[in-house]
Amino acid sequence: MHPKKEKKAGLGISLALLDLDGTLFRGKQVISGAPEFVERLRQLKIKPVFFTNNATRTPEETANHLRSLGIFANSDEVCTAAEAAAAFLSAEWRLEKGSHVAYIGKNGLRQALLEAGFIPFYAGHEKWEQFHWESFTAAVIGLDMDATYQSLGRLSRIAALTGRLLLTNGDIRIPLEGGSFQPGNGALGAFVSIASGVEAVTVGKPNAYMIHYASQRYAVSLEETLIVGDNLWTDIAAGLTTGIRTFWVESGVHLNAREMQDWQRIYGHLSGNLQTFSSVAEISAEILDLKS
Repeated sequence: MHPKKEKKAGLGISLALLDLDGTLFRGKQVISGAPEFVERLRQLKIKPVFFTNNATRTPEETANHLRSLGIFANSDEVCTAAEAAAAFLSAEWRLEKGSHVAYIGKNGLRQALLEAGFIPFYAGHEKWEQFHWESFTAAVIGLDMDATYQSLGRLSRIAALTGRLLLTNGDIRIPLEGGSFQPGNGALGAFVSIASGVEAVTVGKPNAYMIHYASQRYAVSLEETLIVGDNLWTDIAAGLTTGIRTFWVESGVHLNAREMQDWQRIYGHLSGNLQTFSSVAEISAEILDLKS
């Protein structure tokens, strides 16, 4: 865990890390005021970064989705957990370019691994048995609705052989309409972790690594960085534990009373750095332009 940095007086916001689902849109519906909020950031010379745990889409696919909702976005303004995971392999585990990495996941993860210089091998590949097990250097898990018992078993073996198991995010459940859910990336990771005996490392929110990755990638200090999100357990926990300015919008994930008590018990002592809004529409230019 990185130490909390003390804020410098008079330093404004230069980088805004924006969660997507629940913050800028819900499903296929844009949240009222979200396009105007992003434009407000641009007018104030604050760089908007679309900051997502979703590792299935490529940055270009994410930017296209945002534009379809009326939110202008460039692909280089998208920062995904897949990209953070690929960076982690190089920066933290010191894997060399050209290393073979076994994975499950979608195009977003595959592209991130390729762009980082790795050679990704999909654990569900029909010709998997032709690959040399000893050539792999790590196992990486991104959300994959097509994952099978066989592909999870292969990743378990790779994790056991290499001692390296990386998750793009640790979400246990994916909520569905009507109160139901599907197993999330964290559930897949738990399967492989237990089977392999290797503790998984998670890079996505709430892990502070993803915020540090974005800060370095966009060359903006943490003191000049803001995070805006709806999920107390991921977006807000990441911001508070990193010590950056944190805006919670109540337009997405809602916790029941018991869940809120649990959250307060863990993160309540950090919440002095938290500001709350009903949605991004409430975050005015005056609030964003504060030097504190």
